[in-house]
Amino acid sequence: MIKTGILIKERYKVINLVNKTDFSYIFEVDDCGIIKIFKILRKKHSKFINLLQREFEVLSLLNHPGIPRVQPDGYLSWKDETNKELHGFVMDKVDGINLEERLNQQSQQAITEERAIDWLKQLLNILDYIHQQGYIHRDIKPSNIILKNNGQIVLIDFNTCRAVSETYLAKIGTRIDATKIGTGPYMPPEQLNGFALPQSDFFALALTLLRLLTGKHPYEFLDRQTGELILRNCASQISSQLADLLQQMVALCPTQRPQTAKFILQRLESIELYPETDRLLINQNYALEIPENSELINLDKTANTPSYWIKFIIENLWLSVLILMWLIGFRPILPKLEVTFNDRGVDNHMANRLAIAKIYYQCALLLKPGYKKVRYNLGSLYEKLGKYDKARAEYEIAIQGNLAVAYNNLARLEILDKKYATAVDLLLEGLLLAQTDEVKYAFLKNLGWALLKQNRYTEAETYLREAIKLMSDRAPAYGLLAQLLERLGQRHSARVAWENFLKYAANDRSPEVNAWIMVAP
Repeated sequence: MIKTGILIKERYKVINLVNKTDFSYIFEVDDCGIIKIFKILRKKHSKFINLLQREFEVLSLLNHPGIPRVQPDGYLSWKDETNKELHGFVMDKVDGINLEERLNQQSQQAITEERAIDWLKQLLNILDYIHQQGYIHRDIKPSNIILKNNGQIVLIDFNTCRAVSETYLAKIGTRIDATKIGTGPYMPPEQLNGFALPQSDFFALALTLLRLLTGKHPYEFLDRQTGELILRNCASQISSQLADLLQQMVALCPTQRPQTAKFILQRLESIELYPETDRLLINQNYALEIPENSELINLDKTANTPSYWIKFIIENLWLSVLILMWLIGFRPILPKLEVTFNDRGVDNHMANRLAIAKIYYQCALLLKPGYKKVRYNLGSLYEKLGKYDKARAEYEIAIQGNLAVAYNNLARLEILDKKYATAVDLLLEGLLLAQTDEVKYAFLKNLGWALLKQNRYTEAETYLREAIKLMSDRAPAYGLLAQLLERLGQRHSARVAWENFLKYAANDRSPEVNAWIMVAP
């Protein structure tokens, strides 16, 4: 029995019990005047002892400000006054409050989206470090996240953490069942079935953010019929961009989730650079997407009929009134109506409601014909429908406003049309305008692609390696580099590039990536 005031191993004086779980006791102890945390195992069983030892070993190897630190000699085993064998380890104390307690103290009041993104970025940086070291946390939830007094986030409780090897991933790769949701509040289906992946942490992280953003428990987002987590209707206060990202993170199949923490961080950077007003479609990886079914194209055709427009106006009467007000002279009090139409178009575009998106874009252009971002978004819509001539026309207008992404997408069309020299000129000009890493990557990758098609191997390799250096978790540049190295006869290097390509290909739906998957060795 651990009592207040006793001295453990003639060094650690017990101050008080901080927490108790089925697995362990958590005490505050005085270590020569320094307050620390002592985690002591409750049950003497080899399984639990191994878990405790593994947790200590993992924490000993990790060195990150968002992870508790332990000393090399911090693991202890001893006997109490009743001769009972005890096991535990000492770690630095993290001054702060866990996020579950914080929610309870504030009567489940939701946090702001700005704060949520800040915490999410901190947690993703921690997870990126953990995953890079070859581990999965496997127990992310509000009670395992501490908010320090200075605003820093710390991830705790590594007793379920495990190492991930290629053998482990190969072993479980064909056994994941992505049709069950289970009952665990934060666990993804594959983890409930006993097979966790690095992407399992992203699922739990997304549900944790939803809990903090809405005050609701994860089961409130569950569709009982399909087993899917549906965010849009239950979290209307979250911006559509963040909701789309979180929805992807809770996909039932782990291969449909973002594959790395860096990828999610890049998406967050995009959300912050292009918030809910005046938006661009920047989350499509700058790729030509094949419509998922013929209904998208058929729906687009119906948008050109008078009956469809009448139905749209009736269902969106408030927008019709605003347009009328704008036309009869109330424009000064409606300065951003075209921005509203653009943003509505983006929301519907990303949800594959292409006919509705097209009408919103056309309404925006009716009010502001020279709106370059809408021209780009409309061009992207035409790409998705396979109407490349119309897409090219919209991009040509958009580049007149020095819109970098329009240069990139227009150049891609030229590559697909085998006009490689024209594509190179566009890409070199547009690269000077690119500001974010995501956009720069697209330019560098496409430059490598166009130059490869011209057999300019040295230049192509330079740009492709620059792209990989900029964003090492994207598939296309690896696929192009692999093809280039094969042409140069560098088989070993090509094989390494193909392995990296296949590792990240799940994040890209472009037709060329799908084609390269078929030819990868």
